[in-house]
Amino acid sequence: ARVLAGLHRPCLAVLPDRKGAERLYKALQFFMGGPETEGTASDLRLHQFFPYDMSPLTGLSPHRDLVTRRIRALYALTSDPNPIVVTSIEALCFRIMPKESLLNSLEYLEPGEEVDRERFIRRLEINGYLRTSLVEDRGDYSVRGGVIDIFSPLYPLPVRLEFWGDRLESIRQFDPASQRSQGPLNEMILLPASEIIMDPPNIQRARSMGRLPGPEPGAGFPGQEAWLNHFYSRLDTLFHYLPPTGVLSLFDPYRMESE
Repeated sequence: ARVLAGLHRPCLAVLPDRKGAERLYKALQFFMGGPETEGTASDLRLHQFFPYDMSPLTGLSPHRDLVTRRIRALYALTSDPNPIVVTSIEALCFRIMPKESLLNSLEYLEPGEEVDRERFIRRLEINGYLRTSLVEDRGDYSVRGGVIDIFSPLYPLPVRLEFWGDRLESIRQFDPASQRSQGPLNEMILLPASEIIMDPPNIQRARSMGRLPGPEPGAGFPGQEAWLNHFYSRLDTLFHYLPPTGVLSLFDPYRMESE
């Protein structure tokens, strides 16, 4: 942790297995400032990129919190000056969503701008957000009149967007337990909530490659992560996201080779 405190470059720490990666992540979290719920999105330097916790043959999707943490780590590697991403050799071996697709799916919002609300809600669906009556978990969103609540992967708390017609009046974080608004934000960067962007071109590409469980544009389905290579013309790895100035730190390389 002391070494990382003086390192002003991105760092990818790779361990032989997930259990070791989780132990290192929790230790660094303790020594580098406590739980991730403290501070704002820009203060979160430590991230985790763990492999999916279930076989693709089950037809089930991983836990949404795991998926959104992976997306937040990928975004940090592309945008933050000195993020620390803890991962395992298993996660490193699997191909993931292309960096270009992640960056193209970003939405930037600030108070006072005009936003097409219907298009914006449609984008939320395409980017993997799940509509609920109450926003409690990452990847949820809800619509109540002129208010849209979103729990984006980038922020430790959900965000409340207040509209007057199509004009975005305010952006505030709120407590998911009490649903009470907290401090205002000057801007919001909206990340996707899924590693599969369900836009029409990706849906068409997936259908052209064979039998797919019939999603409509903007509608996900259980186990969709197993079909990742159907939706994109090419896939990337974590190495594509690590900048040229990044530091690659390998723990126990001999065990890593056997794994």
